[in-house]
Amino acid sequence: MSKIKVAFAGIGNLASGFVQGIAYYSKNSEQHITHPRLGGFEIKDIEIVAAFDIDERKVGKDLSEAIFAEPNTMAKIVDVPEIGVTVSMAPVLDGVAETATDVIKISSEKEVAVKKTLEESGAEILVIATPSGATKTCEAFAQAALEAGVAVINATPTPIARNPKWAREFTNAKLPLLGDDLQSQAGGTAFHKGLLKLLNEIGVKVMDTYQLDVSGGLEGLTTLDFERRNYKRSVKEHSIKQALDYEFEVAAGTTDYLQFLGSLRIGYYWVEGHGFLGQPVRLDIQMESNDGSNGAASLTDAVRVMKIALNRVASGPLVAPAPYLFKAPPVFMPLEKTKQAFDDFVTGKV
Repeated sequence: MSKIKVAFAGIGNLASGFVQGIAYYSKNSEQHITHPRLGGFEIKDIEIVAAFDIDERKVGKDLSEAIFAEPNTMAKIVDVPEIGVTVSMAPVLDGVAETATDVIKISSEKEVAVKKTLEESGAEILVIATPSGATKTCEAFAQAALEAGVAVINATPTPIARNPKWAREFTNAKLPLLGDDLQSQAGGTAFHKGLLKLLNEIGVKVMDTYQLDVSGGLEGLTTLDFERRNYKRSVKEHSIKQALDYEFEVAAGTTDYLQFLGSLRIGYYWVEGHGFLGQPVRLDIQMESNDGSNGAASLTDAVRVMKIALNRVASGPLVAPAPYLFKAPPVFMPLEKTKQAFDDFVTGKV
């Protein structure tokens, strides 16, 4: 199998988990992993060939060093050998939320031409993992990838795969597009949707629910910005509502940033519904997970799915596998059908 050549925009906790995952599963190919192989590809087949960020503690550093630089909080799980990829200075645009101005230290290095860097690196896939709400930054990377002939995986909530304009342009360019808003493998949204679905199936009609969490990652701090928080919440709440085929009240989002938590996210879930004879059923649950590793688990699947799409010369938004991997896919489908649609794409049935 040939290597899957990936460029990464936004070297945060997700990038750290992703890079460490490649290093770890190169030696432990089938340990604690849902999909050891997808379309014949293993995680060790992924090769990062370009990286972009704006923080002076990452720009100019080898990626193996940059992933552990502040303000990243993802723990060091495995030693990562030098990769030979230097983090390039990206356009700043709207990449720094007001709530993060004291945390991000913008590099004084000259911004690179993203399109040229992608072309020279030989990248075939660009992962956009820029901060939530940084719409201009996300779209600038998408445009550069489009011009460079590179497929895009959009891990952010910014509408790219579900935006008709971008969908049309990637289709015309004969490039596949996958997104939007990466869903962690064992993350809060997936858990919440599954919980609501289960309650409904055993005869509980859900009336109200919330999913509120605190985290120590930079994404948690970024989404405390009023506009970015509201947008992120609207995407998450819409995704949760797709779990059931009737209306119910939902609130979901990050409520606070606690730096000492590191990459840990603590989610609080509350559900109220009516069971037999209309009697109340209430649940109050706490879940702890690691943002970096949880997101990276889904991303390693997304990258291999994209390579499958490239090999098939697919173009435009990948509708079948997206609902399994993303909170805001181009087309939603019932929760119980997402895994089958994902498997059908991988095996070539759709």
